[in-house]
Amino acid sequence: MDEQHIACSQPAKPKRLLRWLLLGIGSLSLGMAGLGLVLPGLPVTPFVLLAAACYVRSSERLYRWLESNPAFGPVITTWREQRGLTLSTKLITLALVWLMLGSAALWLVESVWMRGVLIGLAIVKTGVLWRIRTV
Repeated sequence: MDEQHIACSQPAKPKRLLRWLLLGIGSLSLGMAGLGLVLPGLPVTPFVLLAAACYVRSSERLYRWLESNPAFGPVITTWREQRGLTLSTKLITLALVWLMLGSAALWLVESVWMRGVLIGLAIVKTGVLWRIRTV
């Protein structure tokens, strides 16, 4: 009887550990997405989608909160239902990327090398957005 009880209770530990791990990764990812709203070089959408994937497997309450969030919810819904981003999301993202990184490269950074890094980052972000399906 004791062996059966132990065998039944052992799988609960990995599930609990996995749940806490997913909650931690999801929360860290959401924090990175929040930073990405104010830091020009940090992407927002991939971090939001990673947080949603972690939360949907670990916390229904946090997933519902994230999905109903006015800033992040529409991106999650569109990605889940249509596996892409809307044209307006892409255009707003591109405008902000080039505005923030371009202005930083032109007015805030004196190093030619660093200007090249910022412009290169903007080009890479543009390429990534270009490859994502428009819905």
